[in-house]
Amino acid sequence: MLALPPEPRDRKLSATSFVVLGMLAHGPATSYDLKQRVGYTIGNFWAFAHSQLYDEPARLVEAGLLSAAEEEGGRRRRTYSITEKGKEALREWLAAPTPEQTEVRDLGLLKLFFATFAEEDHLANLARARRESHKATADGYMALYNQISGHADRWQVKSLELGIRIERCVERFWTEFMEELQSNVHKRHDND
Repeated sequence: MLALPPEPRDRKLSATSFVVLGMLAHGPATSYDLKQRVGYTIGNFWAFAHSQLYDEPARLVEAGLLSAAEEEGGRRRRTYSITEKGKEALREWLAAPTPEQTEVRDLGLLKLFFATFAEEDHLANLARARRESHKATADGYMALYNQISGHADRWQVKSLELGIRIERCVERFWTEFMEELQSNVHKRHDND
């Protein structure tokens, strides 16, 4: 008896699902290709385990949102392509409201919150390190912006502009915090 292929299953899609669908909307790719594309694009602002880029495409194939072609021999890599159903899911997701609050997961900010229990020189080191980190990230984004702004997708360039602004803002915050710490040191010395 001939076995029929399983019916596509409807399942809840995650942000990773939409990362995969969005990346494949640009063209077919293997999981390794997806990892590379994410690494030099959205990986700058959307962090997740890269192992998901190897697992999620298979789930999306089962859901009928992707198709897969396997190499005949060699490494037998699977190349994934978005289906019409996948494109429709991506369009629906893009059209849906986004009421979620922006999540900030900055270890430096978490340490600052508990700084009551730190020594002042540790705070100065924290501020200096965070300023340099955000400056380096903003500088890197700026270099990328200068490379791609004339020929890349305009919405990708806009997302990069926001990344630059956020990083410069956070860099400025830590610079001002360093100045505040320095000012407090000077005030204490003046009062001694």
